[in-house]
Amino acid sequence: MERWSPKEPEGDPEKLKDAYATVVHSVSLAMALGCENNGGLEARPSLDPA
Repeated sequence: MERWSPKEPEGDPEKLKDAYATVVHSVSLAMALGCENNGGLEARPSLDPA
């Protein structure tokens, strides 16, 4: 996922990254509903860097 904006967003960049990742995870999980084991996705996103 990549965010693009003509100007820098307000707020803490780390919190914004977590928020964007949570939204992407939620959409992915919604798309995986009905798939076996929800497509291997956890119920909650892992926000720890790999």
